[in-house]
Amino acid sequence: MINFRYRLKGTPVHALNPFAKLAWVASIFVLSLLFNHPVYLLLLFLSTLPLVITAQIWRQWVSLMKFTLYLCLAIIIINALVSSHGTHLLWQAPFQLPLVGTPAITLEAIFFGAGMCLRLLAIISAFALLTFTVHPDDIMLAMLKMKLPYKSVLAISLSTRFIPTLIEDAARISDVQRSRGLELDRGRLTQRLKSRMAIIIPLLSNSLDRTVQVAEAMEARAFGSGQKRSFYKEIALKKPDIPALIMGLIPLLLGIFIWWRGMGDYQYYPALARLGFTGLEGTLLALLILSLCLMLPLGLARKRIEVD
Repeated sequence: MINFRYRLKGTPVHALNPFAKLAWVASIFVLSLLFNHPVYLLLLFLSTLPLVITAQIWRQWVSLMKFTLYLCLAIIIINALVSSHGTHLLWQAPFQLPLVGTPAITLEAIFFGAGMCLRLLAIISAFALLTFTVHPDDIMLAMLKMKLPYKSVLAISLSTRFIPTLIEDAARISDVQRSRGLELDRGRLTQRLKSRMAIIIPLLSNSLDRTVQVAEAMEARAFGSGQKRSFYKEIALKKPDIPALIMGLIPLLLGIFIWWRGMGDYQYYPALARLGFTGLEGTLLALLILSLCLMLPLGLARKRIEVD
């Protein structure tokens, strides 16, 4: 079973300061929302791969991407069926639906759905890197250092810890049900859905029980009674971490400049625009991707400093 929890592996990516990784992920997230051009979004997604491989989280990343690809396929199909805009008609139904009209599938609708999927893949890949290479407590402390509300940060931290636990519980319950002779992966779709109910009900019961335990533990520790809080562990920016933090923010500033210059946009409707670039746009895009990949050598330098 693949472990989706954080594990300290001693890689250069793990050695980076949490603030630097938060800045890098924030750059990927914001730029994925600013840009519409599919080439931009594809390169943003590909720029996360060197760090994923170096961090040795390939198996967890691939498993997460498989689920995301299923979601992307659903997005493309739904958008193609719902949106009939576009000039290149691929298929048109011989009937009409109330309030919808004649269903039609266009090439532009498929490409638009694919572009949105590239955006989703880039964002999820970046956040997966953050989840698997930063301890949840470090993420919480970093957010608190940025003066975010403590209760909101705690809720986010508990959620990030709850999802891997939920996945492990589901796998454990599935193994128990299989040992009792329940066939989860055989039969028709309706039969398989009925078999999955033998997993969902115990999983829901176990999750509610764990939620009550967490609430009782927080109440026993007088959560929310004091205004000033102390922490067992403190994280801070040291001198070797400052270049990594700056390099995490440079892609964001460069991307905002590119967007401000009117680049990175793409026209899907009513007809697909060309994918070409001007000389200046191609140069700026190359600098943007290069600045995102420079986080890796900074991690190598940070790890070497720790060893020395």
